[in-house]
Amino acid sequence: MQNLKPATSSDASRQLSHPRDNFDAIRLIAALIVVYGHAFPLSGVASPNILGNEVQTLAVKVFFVISGYLVIESWRRDPSPYRYLWRRCLRIFPGLFVCVVLSAFVLGPLVTWLPLKEYLANEWTRRYLGNIVLYPSYALPGVFDKITYPNAVNGSLWTLPVEFSMYLLCPLVVLWGRGEKLRILIATVILCAAGLYLVRFARPAHQIVFYATDVVSALDAAPYFFLGASWRILAPQKAYNLQAALLAVLMLAAIPQGTITYEIGLYLVLPYAILSFSLAKPAVFGWTGRFGDFSYGVYIYGFVVQQTVSYLVNAGGRPYVNFLISVVPTLVLSVISWHLIEKKFLLLKPKKRRAAATALATP
Repeated sequence: MQNLKPATSSDASRQLSHPRDNFDAIRLIAALIVVYGHAFPLSGVASPNILGNEVQTLAVKVFFVISGYLVIESWRRDPSPYRYLWRRCLRIFPGLFVCVVLSAFVLGPLVTWLPLKEYLANEWTRRYLGNIVLYPSYALPGVFDKITYPNAVNGSLWTLPVEFSMYLLCPLVVLWGRGEKLRILIATVILCAAGLYLVRFARPAHQIVFYATDVVSALDAAPYFFLGASWRILAPQKAYNLQAALLAVLMLAAIPQGTITYEIGLYLVLPYAILSFSLAKPAVFGWTGRFGDFSYGVYIYGFVVQQTVSYLVNAGGRPYVNFLISVVPTLVLSVISWHLIEKKFLLLKPKKRRAAATALATP
């Protein structure tokens, strides 16, 4: 995160030549790992596991950790509900809108077996547009219904309403003034306890759904947003150490998976390890952000590209074929999305008012 000192042109030059952190690199790697992990179920093969999670699930948790860390700092630097919410909307919705519209009205008509008029009039086409307002809907009529993983155009979108709900909830916990450390700690412990209980040890017999989102799946990821926010609020910068993080990961690997001890350990170790790597100095991978932030585009386009590959190429039982064919068009779409859509809308982010600073500077 940038500090509060106004940036000058020389500051900007130094930031380009000496990047501050590895966050952009980690997010891009996590997005590509999601695409890699999805290649397995989309090809009818079980996903590889790492640290007790399917690899794509672990990558989503990495996203949530980083998002919690960065987003709560954005709120703390400028605790204006309007400006905070507008920034979050500008980050999520423009790219998502274009992705959903392209899927529904360009890809869908090209691959559906229904007549175009019937496709456009179908209720499921209208329902799919609910993804624009973070109301998950996965099927389009006559689209991808005869492939290995049928009736799912873009299964990655389920995490977006979960993340956006964290955008809304976390600042309500922190609020302003004294006591934010205790409040964020209590809220994080409660959310982790709920996730631990319902996801790992007492999974409900029947699916619990709210706003078309599986609550249990949401509780598997949501605690990591609060954990990222907690590390930002509770831990000083000097607490992050890459060597200590590596040692913690090795110690975690020695604990039997599926136990309460292991799951609690993952809550502690994963955020610390990811943040320690992201904040490590020198920022060896900091150059990644010079070209743009493509992680969101990779995430929202990856699944639909992979399903298109499954439709065009028989990659059943061959996840590596699915991944290798999908990764280039996914990256191309993410670059286009960033430069033509996301970046332009992010320029509309409201600036923090500096009336107080101006008043102090006025003689």
